[in-house]
Amino acid sequence: MNARIMFVIAILIGFAAAMPNSQAYQAPEKLVDKVRVSIDKGIQYLRDMEKGKGNWELDAESNIRKGGWTSLAMLSLLNCGVPPEDEMMKRGLEYLRGVPPSQTYTVGLQTMVYCLAKQPQDRDRIQRNVDWLKSAKLKDGWSYGERAFGSADNSNTQYALLGLHEAFLAGANVDRKILEEVRSHFIKTQVPKDGGWTYRGGGLTTMTMTTAGLSNLLITGADLEVGKQKLRDDGVAELCGIYEENKAVADALRWVGNNFPAKLTVERARAAFQHPYYGLYGIERVGRLTGNRFIGGHDWYRLGCEFFVDTQKADGRWDGEGRQFDHWPVVATSFSLLFLSKGRTPVLMTKLAYNRGDDWNNKRSDCKNLVAFVSKELFKGQPMAWQIFDSRTKPAEQEDQVKELAAELLQSPVTYFNGHNRAPTGKERDILREYLNNGGFVFAEACCGRPEFDADFRAMCKEMFPDNPLVLLPDSHAVWLASGKFAVPPGEFPLWGIQQGCKTILMYSPKAISGYWEGNATSIGRAATAFQLGANIIAYATGLEAPKPRLTEVEIFKGDLKSTVRRGFLRVGQIKHEGDWQPAPLAMRNLMADVRKSGLDVSLETIPLPLASDNIVDFRFLYMHGRSAFNFQKQQMNQLRFNLETGGVLLADACCGAKSFDTSF
Repeated sequence: MNARIMFVIAILIGFAAAMPNSQAYQAPEKLVDKVRVSIDKGIQYLRDMEKGKGNWELDAESNIRKGGWTSLAMLSLLNCGVPPEDEMMKRGLEYLRGVPPSQTYTVGLQTMVYCLAKQPQDRDRIQRNVDWLKSAKLKDGWSYGERAFGSADNSNTQYALLGLHEAFLAGANVDRKILEEVRSHFIKTQVPKDGGWTYRGGGLTTMTMTTAGLSNLLITGADLEVGKQKLRDDGVAELCGIYEENKAVADALRWVGNNFPAKLTVERARAAFQHPYYGLYGIERVGRLTGNRFIGGHDWYRLGCEFFVDTQKADGRWDGEGRQFDHWPVVATSFSLLFLSKGRTPVLMTKLAYNRGDDWNNKRSDCKNLVAFVSKELFKGQPMAWQIFDSRTKPAEQEDQVKELAAELLQSPVTYFNGHNRAPTGKERDILREYLNNGGFVFAEACCGRPEFDADFRAMCKEMFPDNPLVLLPDSHAVWLASGKFAVPPGEFPLWGIQQGCKTILMYSPKAISGYWEGNATSIGRAATAFQLGANIIAYATGLEAPKPRLTEVEIFKGDLKSTVRRGFLRVGQIKHEGDWQPAPLAMRNLMADVRKSGLDVSLETIPLPLASDNIVDFRFLYMHGRSAFNFQKQQMNQLRFNLETGGVLLADACCGAKSFDTSF
């Protein structure tokens, strides 16, 4: 908890101790905590199964694809944060180094392990595996082993591509022709009537193969799109919003959304996926690669976490009790840990979907690439996630519904949106207003510098914040140096902003900047400046504090501030004066809401009190805030003096350290 809040709570404890019925509410264990415990138990189960051998090849079935189970277990453990320096992990890596490439599943997973472990001695092995996958590829993808064996299927192909993708990101030489052939294959073989895929031409569309096909399109698309948008010197993309696989991706997402259960019980999960643990890892990949917070209108990660927490065995394992893939506990446990750990990654930045159509998503990888850059440069490589927040199908007619959606959005400290034409309207505006009023931060951009968006965005800001104008940020603003690592010249990408209290809560670039993020040339010319400015904006918004894990709940006050105050509750009075007495109108309400969570009985309503008010004596805790100088007469102080001399407390602070207020105080 913030040290300043702790300071105020310490002041209030003295009052609360003397008040009746002041007991902390014992909240039930939150899902985020259950997930943490579940992950720890799963890690311990895999430790127990390793038994000092350096592998998880436990029976004849696992040895059919030697190294496969070990690669999968190692991958899940690395994603759970078990470091490569751990003795068990060192044994596992040594074992895998002795497994030559021969099986597609194993080679794909083994490559992912090498890339994630980042051991210098494995760089050549990564390239060796890439070369083997190239030689093993059939016309339409991969089968289980060498080219001479069998015909391609979409399951082997997805694991080959997962390995190639991680190798590509790690700097290996991956043949673009392979990626182009695979993308073309999946576009051609998509089932026209429903948008899904089958295991191998013919048969029924399945969830596991559709998530595989969708992930394959997203992976090949991301790896092939670098440099294809034709970016001009001014940051405008000549091919903005054009992606070869757009329709296929949209159709597949629609199929997955229509067939994803609204609640995951064992029976529903088996009906939807056949192999739930294997299948839900596919859902995690789709959610992560697309950035979608919701699939089919459902919070896929929350639903999955509830399922995994409920189905974990007492010894920490998961198993499907006799069903293929899932009946091997090491395999099911590894898939479960991959879902829980990768999906749990803190969300640093949210991209807002708004209005009809796809004008909000002309740059598909801008947010993803910026978050990856910031994670590496500012957070020491700590994994950070991004997400798309699409509330367009969610009800938001009632105030409480808007607050609930804003609270979900507040799980991410930065919300970003851009467009060519319109700014957010309707309920998205309401959600943004609530989000900003409760501590959120927004960055917006006129995509490709479009004047239509610029005009509409400025009108939106005027409507949302009539008393806080959108102004050009000065050269002295903290954002230009906020990261402590990058000094960005203000003239390169001028920023506008809205101030609330001491903080700029919204920043806006009328010049094109997202095209550079989409292009991902992080160290070249103007693109490097664009990434550095993006890092500074995020540093300013977060104070370089990492966000909490996904599922960490944020509460927004709901209800009537003026509701009857129970006897014994502490009430707060705020002193009114002529020196801009309320520059942050929600500050004390939000602080008292946080104090209430600590178990103290406080009223959330802050009562305004003039200096000379006779009612001052009725308040044992007074607050005074301001930005400007103020005057007072000596006789106005009588009630305040009496209050303080008889046990009251006055807490005052100068807004933004304002010296004029400080002098008057």
